[in-house]
Amino acid sequence: MQVLPSIAWVPAAIILFGLSDATIYTVLLLGAIPSIINGLLAGIDMIPAQYKALSKVLGASKWEHVMHIELPAAMPGYVAGLRQGWAFAWRSLMAAELIAVGGSLALGVGSLLRRGRDLADLPLVMLVILTILLVGVLIELVFFAPIERKLLRDRGMSRTGDNNG
Repeated sequence: MQVLPSIAWVPAAIILFGLSDATIYTVLLLGAIPSIINGLLAGIDMIPAQYKALSKVLGASKWEHVMHIELPAAMPGYVAGLRQGWAFAWRSLMAAELIAVGGSLALGVGSLLRRGRDLADLPLVMLVILTILLVGVLIELVFFAPIERKLLRDRGMSRTGDNNG
């Protein structure tokens, strides 16, 4: 599913849900969920086999092993999947809003971009493009970067090699 551009789902979502918020949500979810799942599965695949053996020796049930060993150990991969899912969802939102405008849908950034294009208003188009970029960078810097730094630091895997800060 990850290789299929999420914009391909827009016509099907319009047929199923009309020009409604459900159309946009469907495209967002179909764009983001595969990346999130892939990140979680990749994180689980990276867990050393010794962790399973160790939890078995310590008497952990399957549920305890999953909740206290696998999920925490897979967290960096899951966060990476969330980060990638966010990027796919953000791009999907722009694409869906460029195509699916009207009905009950409110004016969004993508539809504002379309309006600028329709009016041949280059300053508006450039402003919207910069806004899209700014929002993407801010989400990355304010939300994902601190979480990733904390996860890596807590696991002794700091990118800078400095595990003290």
